Amino acid sequence: MEFEFDPAKDEANRFKHGLRLAFGMRIFADPWHQIFPSFRPVDGEDRYKVVGMVEGKHFTLVYVERTDKLRLISVRRSNASEQRDYDRDSR
Repeated sequence: MEFEFDPAKDEANRFKHGLRLAFGMRIFADPWHQIFPSFRPVDGEDRYKVVGMVEGKHFTLVYVERTDKLRLISVRRSNASEQRDYDRDSR
């Protein structure tokens, strides 16, 4: 799986959430990561959220599928609802 992201978006995510977008790739290493659709008409394309554990903490990555790559949009600590979804659907 190949990943890509906009460097300006990476900097904005680091400023807002304290994480580089590349950190989001680590979420896929969780064997129980969960992928959820996150479709909103305002986005103009189908987005997905992947929720997984990194070093014992829940994180959420938002991405879009672009041909043969995943374009990373945002990565942050998971909110309570995302944590519940992960805990309910994993393992």
